[in-house]
Amino acid sequence: MEFRLLGEVSARSGAHEIPLGPRQQRLALAVLALEVNRPVPIERLVDAVWPVSPPRTANHAVRVCVSQLRSVLGDVPGIAVETHGSAYLLRCDPLRIDVHLFQALIGHARDADSDERAVELFDQALKLWHGSPLAGVASPETRESLCGGLEVERMVAVEDRLDALLRLGRHRDLLGELTSLAEAHPTRERLIGQLMLALYRSGQASQALEAYRRTRAHLSETLGVDPGAELWELELAILRNSPTLRPAAHCPSCGGPLRRCGT
Repeated sequence: MEFRLLGEVSARSGAHEIPLGPRQQRLALAVLALEVNRPVPIERLVDAVWPVSPPRTANHAVRVCVSQLRSVLGDVPGIAVETHGSAYLLRCDPLRIDVHLFQALIGHARDADSDERAVELFDQALKLWHGSPLAGVASPETRESLCGGLEVERMVAVEDRLDALLRLGRHRDLLGELTSLAEAHPTRERLIGQLMLALYRSGQASQALEAYRRTRAHLSETLGVDPGAELWELELAILRNSPTLRPAAHCPSCGGPLRRCGT
């Protein structure tokens, strides 16, 4: 059995989807899955399900949800909802839960011995996302409280993947994706820098400089700040046509920079 939280909350056994019951029950499972193998106090489950004005029967309702979840999960080997005093715990291999599998994959990607392998792992991790975490079961405020850090992790993984692809010299292939991402996230300077570098390497230095000017104006108007030193230094390097902006040569056998593999 596998659990999905990166989008609508669901569970699957092979090709079959397991009905998890009403919204409150699915949200209770999601909270337990986020904290897999750790006890979650019943008060925290109540706060997640009823962030405002919980009913007097909230604790009883959570107990009913847990009882129903135990029935739904049945006797699947290695999976159980346990009671620990006034807390509940989902006993499960974390890699059966997409959130934890995502985090494991991006960790492996960052430790990969080649950029090609890193891109493969980042792709696997990012394909686990099917929408906003806990879609359909949690309010925006509850999602932010429980999963706000996950959205940040996802964007950093996206940027790490793009860095690997830029090191591999795939700047032309990334122009469309980077342009869309920069439009959606105009204050993420790392993304803007990646777009500038891809444009420059694709023979579009003037467009790269325009992206910098546009970002500088947007940051000034919306946040009252100037771009950071890294983006400013990239603009200066483009103006100087610096050789440091050229993609590094890669080893055909290991996929890493030649200076890393020693070839």
